[in-house]
Amino acid sequence: MKGAESEVPDAHFTVDKQNVSLWPRDPPPKTGRSLVLGRCLTVGAAVIFLTLVLLASVLLQAILYPWFLGTISDVKTNAQVLESRVDNISALSSEVKRNRGGVEAAGVQVQMVNASLDHMRSQIRRLETGVKEANARIQTLTSSWEAADKLNAQIPGLQRDLDKASALNAKVQGLQGSLENISKLLKQQNDILQAASQGWKYFRGNFYYFSRISKTWYSAEQFCMSRNSHLTSVTSESEQEFLYKMAGGLLYWIGLTKAGSEGDWYWVDDTPFNKVQSARFWIPGEPNNTGNNEHCANIKQSSLRSWNDASCDNTFLFICKRPYIPSEP
Repeated sequence: MKGAESEVPDAHFTVDKQNVSLWPRDPPPKTGRSLVLGRCLTVGAAVIFLTLVLLASVLLQAILYPWFLGTISDVKTNAQVLESRVDNISALSSEVKRNRGGVEAAGVQVQMVNASLDHMRSQIRRLETGVKEANARIQTLTSSWEAADKLNAQIPGLQRDLDKASALNAKVQGLQGSLENISKLLKQQNDILQAASQGWKYFRGNFYYFSRISKTWYSAEQFCMSRNSHLTSVTSESEQEFLYKMAGGLLYWIGLTKAGSEGDWYWVDDTPFNKVQSARFWIPGEPNNTGNNEHCANIKQSSLRSWNDASCDNTFLFICKRPYIPSEP
């Protein structure tokens, strides 16, 4: 029993891909024939399987090839359609961009047009206002024109009245001028009478005072200055004639003097001295500067040639002279 039990091999259990096998730990030895047969069966099965796979592949290719060709053709067609659509979309996008720029430009132009319209509306309103004002002015001018027509009808009569008024005005102006001249003459006569009451004589725009007392030349000049005058100057033959006739042959100092023996003669009232013109008023042989001390002049005799040089310290009558200045009204 023990010997029999020791000859029996141990059994092993394995699981391999859902296959369960139970064999002894040491498989039984196989013979060479069985091995060859097993290998032949395995090769034959593999050949059959490969043949079946090849036949299935051929069948699938035969069945699916036309379908693949059609599918590829459809894909190419769809790709061409999509490509054309993409081109169209690109063209449309460019067109949209151009249109968008045009729309923006159009918007700017619309704004400019609106601004121009607003400006034109404002101008129209101003023109309407101007037209209204012009109409009002036209109505005013029409009324003025009608009034002017009425005045034009009155012009001939007004012209006659104006001529009469002009003639009267000329007469009035003439009378007014005469009255002014008369008033001036009366005023002058009144001034002359007032001056005459104080001992002054009037001759051609000047007053002359013929003294009744004798003084030296310098004292006589001081007296004249105290009465807003100077010893008289002589500037014309008529004035010389007036003076010597009024003197009546008496000796009167006049305002002619000189500075020293070698000095030039001059008028004390700053009237320019005309040596050539005055030469005809000296007594023949004068001025002779007797004693080198005769530096003042006087009227010595009643004639045109009446001047004589004498010492300024001598005492003679004297003649003061001042211009006539109309008094204030």
